[in-house]
Amino acid sequence: MKSINVALIDDSSIYRELLKMILRSVPDYKFNILFEAETLVGIENQQQHHENLDVILLDIMMPDIDGVTGIPILQHLFPKSTIIMVSDVESPEVRANCIEKGAMSYVIKSAVQTKLASEIIAFCNN
Repeated sequence: MKSINVALIDDSSIYRELLKMILRSVPDYKFNILFEAETLVGIENQQQHHENLDVILLDIMMPDIDGVTGIPILQHLFPKSTIIMVSDVESPEVRANCIEKGAMSYVIKSAVQTKLASEIIAFCNN
């Protein structure tokens, strides 16, 4: 069983629980949640995970620092990690901005159940 280390950054604890349920249901993969955060404020306190963290699932609309602004912060703190945006915002401009800033993928929250695991696996296998 392949193991993938994940961080969940979303201000909704309910949505973080949903993401964990989805990831636990993926056959042949074990998703280890290294940390969860509801904001990017203080995220540098999680830097001990920088060597082991494979994927960061990042929401856009959060208090204090939005996800788009947080992409370069996370790239600096976790340079080996893939950032996948997970958002309700269905805007091609926002999606393009996230990719331009360094996110590797953009998954709409309504599609996470069908698309998220395959996106994570694709980036971790490359």
